[in-house]
Amino acid sequence: MLLSQNSQLILRNKNIFKTKKVFFFGSIQDDYPLYLKTISTIINLKKYSDYIILKKKKKIKNIEIKNSFLLSKEIIKDCNTVIYYWPKDKSEAKFQCMNLMSHVKIDTEIFIVGHNSSGVKSAFLILKKWIILNKIDNAKHCILYSGILKKRTTFILEDFYKIHVWKNLFIKSLPGVFGHKKIDEGSKLLASTFISNSHYREVLDIGCGTGFLAVSILYCSPNAIVSLVDDNITALHCSRLTLHANNFTGEIIRSDLYSNILKKFDLIISNPPFHDDLKITFKLIKNMIFHSRIYLKKSGELRFVINRCFNYHFILKKYFKKYIILKQTNTFTVYQAFVN
Repeated sequence: MLLSQNSQLILRNKNIFKTKKVFFFGSIQDDYPLYLKTISTIINLKKYSDYIILKKKKKIKNIEIKNSFLLSKEIIKDCNTVIYYWPKDKSEAKFQCMNLMSHVKIDTEIFIVGHNSSGVKSAFLILKKWIILNKIDNAKHCILYSGILKKRTTFILEDFYKIHVWKNLFIKSLPGVFGHKKIDEGSKLLASTFISNSHYREVLDIGCGTGFLAVSILYCSPNAIVSLVDDNITALHCSRLTLHANNFTGEIIRSDLYSNILKKFDLIISNPPFHDDLKITFKLIKNMIFHSRIYLKKSGELRFVINRCFNYHFILKKYFKKYIILKQTNTFTVYQAFVN
């Protein structure tokens, strides 16, 4: 079992939790929550892929695994201890902690663990109205804090939404979703390649995020049938709202890339991520390209945008009969690849 540095710090202090009813939440990067000895454990994961992996590994009866967008008293149940993994995005941390502290009981002990580079030290200031944090331990550039909740937060979901406008389209977003602070320039470049009334009938948006690409293609081709896929349950919520805000419809699918996709498409579009919290990884992009052939019709097309500093000529040449650079700037490249 390969543990993240955050989980290694929890492991060093494992004896604290033996008599606790623990609720795990936040940017959990491994399966250590399954193995920490507690009276009972509830784990809430924001990624569907992590949820599936932990569900398969779960063998202990006193552990529950959730994949919920928002927390509630019913999800947290009678947990008296929280272990929160601090994410790299402070706005996401505030959003999640405010939601959490509106439902846990007063006098719940909350542990916060995070890497220095994630900005975990800002937890003191962000949460000081509700909890006084004390440093418990630190190692390998990570810190573990603890505090007792003395006052519940008032959580109003609407306070956290941001609405961006692009070409008369309304894009609704929440912290922790790609494109929350502003519409990504790479996504704009990809959207600029969509033409009015194209022949693409069925379209799949992989990693839909806020739903920006989906509504952009529906704006150009209102008769297209668009399926929106994401691993992040908060992103799926935002995509649903973005569709509704622009009077469009689409099928929202919770899926780890193509894991819950059951049909073929004329066009697959994506602005795939290469960050997983603080880590850089290209595994998702490679899997998206490789497996796309299975989910494209005979005349189907894969169209995606990527940072220009990354070269995908080799993998596209290997798996597609034809591909071109459709559009390029100093920062981004839009690739267009054809099955036949």
